[in-house]
Amino acid sequence: MTAKAAFLKYEILDSELEALLIEAELIRLHQPEYNSLLKDDKSPIYVQITEGVYPRVKMVRRRDILQKNLTGTILGPYQSGYKLKQVLKIARKLFGWCDKAQTRLNPEEIHQPAAALKTLQKHQQACFYQHLDLCPSACTGQISPQEYQKNIQQLILFLRGKKKQVLKNLKEKMTAQAADLKYEQAAQTRNKINLIKEITQQNYRLKPDLVLPALHDNAVENALDHLLKILQDLMQLPRQYQLTRIEGYDVSNIQGKNAAVSLVCFTHGLPDKKNYRLFNIKSLDTPNDYQMLKEALTRRQNHPEWGKPHLLVIDGGKGQVRAALSVWEWPNPVIGIAKNPDRLIIPTQHYLDKKTHRLKIEYEVVNLDSKHPTLQLVQRIRDESHRFAKKQHTRLRRKNLLR
Repeated sequence: MTAKAAFLKYEILDSELEALLIEAELIRLHQPEYNSLLKDDKSPIYVQITEGVYPRVKMVRRRDILQKNLTGTILGPYQSGYKLKQVLKIARKLFGWCDKAQTRLNPEEIHQPAAALKTLQKHQQACFYQHLDLCPSACTGQISPQEYQKNIQQLILFLRGKKKQVLKNLKEKMTAQAADLKYEQAAQTRNKINLIKEITQQNYRLKPDLVLPALHDNAVENALDHLLKILQDLMQLPRQYQLTRIEGYDVSNIQGKNAAVSLVCFTHGLPDKKNYRLFNIKSLDTPNDYQMLKEALTRRQNHPEWGKPHLLVIDGGKGQVRAALSVWEWPNPVIGIAKNPDRLIIPTQHYLDKKTHRLKIEYEVVNLDSKHPTLQLVQRIRDESHRFAKKQHTRLRRKNLLR
């Protein structure tokens, strides 16, 4: 590809959502040769909008399109089925569609607006999504085929990344509704406009595709793969980044007395006890876990000969992570693990506010299933750092008691 390429062109978009939609539209339009190889053994995934007066919206694989000769509007391909589901979940709040209306029609009625509407009006049972206000009530014939088709056309524009055109159409619709004194409908349209603006902002992120296929027989290696994928999605780490050395930190003290901060090292996901370290806190003897953590991390950075970590895991929530980031100068990521329930605290970006001179941090709280390999790995690091810090604290307390 690099030998054949004549030039490189790129475009900076407002959000990950917009980038995902426009990428799919460009691939669909140009059919590039080098986008044929995906990262898994599944065929590419598409969105199919079926034909008929009340079309359905479905996720389909390329093999289904070829084998079943699917018709209608085909959008895609998309690289991640997980993220595509999120996109459609957002789109459904904006442009509701019905999965049941077409299934309640006879084959000859699917393309006949008047006959389809008459048949659907006989049904009294609303579909599941209508109860959630995510279906425009097509299943019970409460929306005309013409209005339903307008909605679908807006959905197609949205999925093709035509954000400006969609916003323009919705603003015109809101103005017309307000002019006709349909204030409640105008308010609903206004809410859709605000939602589109919100989800296409630069800081809006889709949830990461947290579950990857197991590529290794070793459970620890799989856990590292999952953890790296989460960090890449949320912190924009480069694809070649490695989590070879992970350091875990915990503070142990009683009312600030006999305080110790532990450093445990996991190399390739396994405890590396020869690289464990302890920091006895001597600068203060009052309860202040944040300041103790700052002291330990500052002293840690005075020893690059120990080897620089690829990731820091702090036992604690946003407060502990903030304390760590305020003194940590090396470029590796820092995350926390909070309790009850255990969840990952990941700072997606942080910077020093020039006006207030305060550290500004945006966090993503990642809740994982208790059996998720990433959570289990981070828990092991947290538990080991807690055990090691408590052991030193007990040793200091016993020593001072005898003294």
